[in-house]
Amino acid sequence: MGGSKRRRQPTTHRSGVVALPSPVSSSASPVHSCQQEDLRGKKFRATAPPESTALAARPTPDECRLAVQGLGRIHPEVVQENLERRLAFAARNRNVDDKSTPITDSIINTMLSQNTTAANQQRAYANLKREFPDWEQVAESSNASRVAAAIRCAGLSKTRTERMQLMLQKVKEERGKANFEFLRDCSSDEIKKQLLQHKGMGPKTVSCVLLFALLKPEFPVDTHVLRISKQNRWVPASFSRESAYSYLNGVIPDEFKLDLHCLLVAHGKHCNQCAARGKAQFPRDFDCPLAAMRRGCKLECIKQEQEGQE
Repeated sequence: MGGSKRRRQPTTHRSGVVALPSPVSSSASPVHSCQQEDLRGKKFRATAPPESTALAARPTPDECRLAVQGLGRIHPEVVQENLERRLAFAARNRNVDDKSTPITDSIINTMLSQNTTAANQQRAYANLKREFPDWEQVAESSNASRVAAAIRCAGLSKTRTERMQLMLQKVKEERGKANFEFLRDCSSDEIKKQLLQHKGMGPKTVSCVLLFALLKPEFPVDTHVLRISKQNRWVPASFSRESAYSYLNGVIPDEFKLDLHCLLVAHGKHCNQCAARGKAQFPRDFDCPLAAMRRGCKLECIKQEQEGQE
């Protein structure tokens, strides 16, 4: 009929489990409604989990806080890096420089991180900035071969070059400059809309740009975050990265998103109980706070233990 549909509300069962609406709907933001491609041209579609999926509202704010506290003690360098990131962002906002392009830098750097190692990404980005100090030069079609040569160490240089140049050329045609600094004053939804129209800018890439370049309250989900979220039963084992992002981004309190994301990524590489295939750098007898939660330790016990260490 002509009336608008009522939004389905979460329902609580006797067990205390909350049956949440599907994290992704057909009218959701462009992050989930459009088809994306990875660098190798393989298409994927962000699909919604079944409507009948029942999830406890986890991680709870207490779980997030305790995870950040516990992991922060193990990875103090991550906490320090995020503190420096916040201070640098505040200083940059106080002294806006027309010549600096931190948002565009982050977009290109994040695109270079796809389907390669962190070391190759960093080397490719350094090569690109050394060869082309200005993004206007990168956008020039006549420089395609030089751009590809600069980023060759990251692999798939032809595809990366085409996508970078098309993106920079389009924004220059629309805005007069080959950069994305105009996004500074846009809302998160508008930024997603602007970036997701470009090839190579998938949900995770855009989420990373929002979090790290603009310090927006976003919770990107990479392979480490997804694996640990499933281990802790924050999301069902069937969830894809896109479904997990849609759910976790709405559940995790904004104040914990930056630290929790970075700490989970670091921890997922180092803890043998949380790393992929048990390959990690910490000793086998390492006492992982997340593993303690998984073993069924009550939050109150963990809280008292951590407070006793302060």
